[in-house]
Amino acid sequence: MNTGASRKLSLALALLAAFVAGVFFVTSSGALLDGRLFGSAEAQQAPVVRGDVSQGIETATELSDAFAAVAEAVNPAVVSISSTQLVQQPAMGNPFQGTPFEQFFGGGGDLDGQEGHAIPRTGLGSGAIIRPDGYIVTNNHVVENADELMVHFFDGTELPGEVVGTDPFADLAVVKVNAERLPYLGFGDADGLRVGQWVIAVGSPLQQSLSNTVTAGIISALGRQQSNRLENFIQTDASINPGNSGGPLVNLRGQLIGINTAIATRTGGFQGIGFAIPVDIVENVVDQLINTGAVERGFLGVSFGPISQSLARALSVPVGSAQIASVERGSAADEAGLEAGDIIVSVSGTPLATSNDLLTTVASRRPGDKLKIAYVRDEDRRTTTVTLGAKVADEQAQGRPSRQPGAEHAGRSFEALGLELADLTAQAGQQYGYEDGIEGVLVLDVARSSEAFRDANIREGDLIVNLDGEPVRSLRDFERVYGRIGEGETFLLTLQRGGQDGRQLYRTALTK
Repeated sequence: MNTGASRKLSLALALLAAFVAGVFFVTSSGALLDGRLFGSAEAQQAPVVRGDVSQGIETATELSDAFAAVAEAVNPAVVSISSTQLVQQPAMGNPFQGTPFEQFFGGGGDLDGQEGHAIPRTGLGSGAIIRPDGYIVTNNHVVENADELMVHFFDGTELPGEVVGTDPFADLAVVKVNAERLPYLGFGDADGLRVGQWVIAVGSPLQQSLSNTVTAGIISALGRQQSNRLENFIQTDASINPGNSGGPLVNLRGQLIGINTAIATRTGGFQGIGFAIPVDIVENVVDQLINTGAVERGFLGVSFGPISQSLARALSVPVGSAQIASVERGSAADEAGLEAGDIIVSVSGTPLATSNDLLTTVASRRPGDKLKIAYVRDEDRRTTTVTLGAKVADEQAQGRPSRQPGAEHAGRSFEALGLELADLTAQAGQQYGYEDGIEGVLVLDVARSSEAFRDANIREGDLIVNLDGEPVRSLRDFERVYGRIGEGETFLLTLQRGGQDGRQLYRTALTK
């Protein structure tokens, strides 16, 4: 055998030996998957997932079972409500009236001699049975102006419904059917609600054939406000669509914690944000509607709004405090000594999380109830006790009129503050809604990047009437007081906001 052939044979033998040794090493070194050779047919057919997942599966199954149990328990107490409104159509006049053909086709009335006819307009909503003797809670807008109501039950039964009472302010209504021993929902605890808590919505979205649809989600926020009604909404991502209105929002114990009432949407359908009226408001309204057919609410007699972040820092008060803009003469607030500019920080020992809590708290009480109010006036902490009066609707702060195009006023720019200010002239006062004889410094413009806009909430059209504790009647007064404030110092401002009420005041703070 020649040298070249010998070398090739030696190389082949070496490769064979290496292959055999490699297989032996893999086998003997324990390169196995749960006792099987890696790459074997057995291993490929039955891969093993490392770690014990049985506990997680059991937890998920238990949660699934909980949802199913709640749905089974709640569904029989949820109804669909179809409403019919008869809309009267105007009579059609004689098209030949006033023409030579009028004598052939009668006078000027309807051609067939009849008045206009009524066209039925139908609607669909949901409701929750709250008493075994046939009382059902729903939204006011579900039954509003309805001439006929039909209640459809989970078992297929249909019964006519009668409106017991409505409360447009809270968008709630109570409907009664003639039935006994009905399944019903118990009330949950509003104080125990938490963001992130699992909830279930039940109702009839979109159409009757989808009745008793169950959707799940979490509470995504609390204390939401959507308009100038009595609202302290629960926000949820459980699917809510038109037709769900009036249906219940329940917790995993099957207890009623809210009545679904609205959605935030750009399309008209569900987009992940729905709102429910919390159970404490529901229970209070329902009890009054069943017992008396109407709702009485306590009335404080103030218009108010939120405070700016800068003022909250300057006075060391919670940012959720409510600032009084005006006080109605002779009202409960007036008799208790409250004034425009006072900042309410708590009611009966409970701090305000948002300024809207003041409205919700007062409106949930009845005339004659007493409330202890803690407030701040001119940096002084004070308390007073108010005895609530009675009024149907709440008072809201008046909005400021917008600036008229082309109306210009000579002003001075304070760049460090981001403000353009001017003396208040008769023309400007009329333009921004201020009464004759009012003096102050008019805010012509506010830089959007400034502290005045972002934190102090100062806006065009505001009238500065007090600076650092001194009245300012003119731009010269403002410059004089402002000039003596040191760099970096925080100072208070009192502003007046245009509107029908000349006593609308707003306090805030800035840093020079």
